[in-house]
Amino acid sequence: MRKSQGWTGLRTAVVALGLFATQATNLHAAAMSNVLTYGTAGAIDNSGISGANVISYVPISSANIDPTSNIPLGAFQVAALPAGQTTMYNATPFSITFIPSSLDGTAFSANSPVTVTGTLTGQVSGSYQSSVAVHFNPLANGSFQLAGATSTLSMLSNDQKLLVPSSAGGTTTLEGIITTAGSPNPEAPVPEPSTIALFLSTVAGLGLRRLVLARRHRSAA
Repeated sequence: MRKSQGWTGLRTAVVALGLFATQATNLHAAAMSNVLTYGTAGAIDNSGISGANVISYVPISSANIDPTSNIPLGAFQVAALPAGQTTMYNATPFSITFIPSSLDGTAFSANSPVTVTGTLTGQVSGSYQSSVAVHFNPLANGSFQLAGATSTLSMLSNDQKLLVPSSAGGTTTLEGIITTAGSPNPEAPVPEPSTIALFLSTVAGLGLRRLVLARRHRSAA
């Protein structure tokens, strides 16, 4: 009977500590809520195109993401040409506009969209060949306000040719990153409360187990 009571007490204590750790995790997750809602728009100019234009821009609408992650900015999609046909792109201009709308559900009262420009150069032939490459121009002004701080959008380099229609639907995704003034140094992370709580609960559980085993040993003696 004493053995049963000892293990019951141990289980109760460990469950209580586990609930404490879970509550700490949930509170930390709520405190760390960081969701940016945004959309994009874009267009490809008709200048510099010889043949049928088969490249289109696919925008993003009402996306939600942690702004410290890579930011998807839509995609270029290459459609198939009939066999034997070719389209040339000679520094064909395009523009993509990044439009942040809210952070953690709070709408921005005043925020200027960020416009990225660049060119497409190369050729598409039939359904299986594309040498079109993307070149991004330096941003004239990529800054906007995020949570009261000045943030800057930068494009991730795209050194690959656009995918041909026969591969992944001809879709090549575009991404950027946001850097914010005064953001913490990612090389010096602070231990999370949930991690500390789980560690303490584990240590306390082991201590209680030793206490119960010691009591059982004395009772048996």
